[in-house]
Amino acid sequence: MSAPWRLAWMGGVTVALATLVVADEAQPTVGTSGAPADAREVRVRLALTLDGAPRGAGLVLLNTRLTWVEATLADLDWSEPNVKGCLGIGFDTHNPPNEDPFNADGNIYDRPQREVSIHWDGIEVANALSTVDFADGQPHEALLRIEFQAAAAEVSVSIDGTPVHERVLVPGLLPYPMGHACAIETDDPQGTVEVRELTGRGRAPQTRPAEHCHAIEGAVLDAGHQQEEATVALPPSGKPYARVLLWLSLRTPPDGIDPWDRAGSVYVWSDSGERFEILRFITPFGREVTWQADVTDYQSLLRGSRKVGVAIGTWVKGWAVDVCLDYYAGKPARYAHRVTNLWSGDLEYGNPADPLESHLPTREVKLAPGTRSATVRAVVTGHGMNPNTDNAAEFMSAGRTLTVNGTRFENVLWRADCYLNPCRPQGGTWKYDRAGWCPGALVQPWDTDVTSLAKAGRSLTLEYNPQPYTNANAGRSRASHLVEAQLIEYR
Repeated sequence: MSAPWRLAWMGGVTVALATLVVADEAQPTVGTSGAPADAREVRVRLALTLDGAPRGAGLVLLNTRLTWVEATLADLDWSEPNVKGCLGIGFDTHNPPNEDPFNADGNIYDRPQREVSIHWDGIEVANALSTVDFADGQPHEALLRIEFQAAAAEVSVSIDGTPVHERVLVPGLLPYPMGHACAIETDDPQGTVEVRELTGRGRAPQTRPAEHCHAIEGAVLDAGHQQEEATVALPPSGKPYARVLLWLSLRTPPDGIDPWDRAGSVYVWSDSGERFEILRFITPFGREVTWQADVTDYQSLLRGSRKVGVAIGTWVKGWAVDVCLDYYAGKPARYAHRVTNLWSGDLEYGNPADPLESHLPTREVKLAPGTRSATVRAVVTGHGMNPNTDNAAEFMSAGRTLTVNGTRFENVLWRADCYLNPCRPQGGTWKYDRAGWCPGALVQPWDTDVTSLAKAGRSLTLEYNPQPYTNANAGRSRASHLVEAQLIEYR
């Protein structure tokens, strides 16, 4: 094993229907028909039957402008279809279990071997476990939907109508003239994979070249220097951008790379000096990585002369860090015009002498004039382990409740997909489930839409409560939740 949607489909626009195809690994089938090159939405319907002992199957939407691309298919791993300049979908049925906590094989919990992955431009973007067993020898239908937006696309994949990936943002995926290729990945081809529909509708928005800003370049963060700050000239206020993308690269510094996983953040400071976290990440065990993240919701802060910082909590060797911002002109779907910090801190969890709840007071925020919708964004990661009770807080799942004007929203702080992380394999125990994070991955926020409770000029009363927990070893060993929560208002 190697290594971010529901779209209403409507007819009545230009359609191109792909020819029915059947494929195996020895002779992948290539089709030249496809959606219009400037389609805003693309839909691909795939019939899939896997029996015998296949390792999976794959689909590649070929960029027909690239004359060399078909020649790369002969040696392709179809269960992980990484092709430069093309979008690929992998159906992987070979991820055998193992008990070694440190090796390259990820399936430490013996989970079902039916994974669906998204690949763009030769890199795996996302991987997820399918709840539908598509390797049972029975016919199944996979539906791929792509919605092109400014500087990116949202990709959804379902099996027999059950979502596997929903609205996964793929930065840099822009419309291109599509053909298709598909095949079974096996030494003894059994089963079929058939493209039964490849259609497009609408016209995609044009993406103009980005305004590129270097915020941090080559800063070495290590035991002696855990944070780098810089004052950066960003685009001036006055016009909204359709999208703002942040590039974060962690590279090997001259003295070597940190072999451990560490929590890190990217910050921006407001004119009044208030600090806002705009991205949380966890470094991989001892390897380089580059991420792209959508920070469009923070564009009201990312303007003019601004202090930007990046921090990594390392105590040994470190990383050479780059932070860049790309601004894409256009009108966003909604403009985030105000961000308010709600709760922030590295908070001890389970110590009766210093209750976590005492650091999470009830907040009341008056909404700004013009606000039409609002989201509460909570970025929380659990840290600490044995001898803490229940191996908290890194390896203990924790329920939590957000209450807004008396309405409760519930969630569990946990990630069970670390073994599928595209940044794999790594050193260390990279494959284990964790409380809200994975080594070598961006931290996924818990976003709660509170629009139904938000009215411009009115107030929201907000409470955040983790599940009750007591650490019997508090005072000797620390469990903690690293918390950053914000209210984002849109107009």
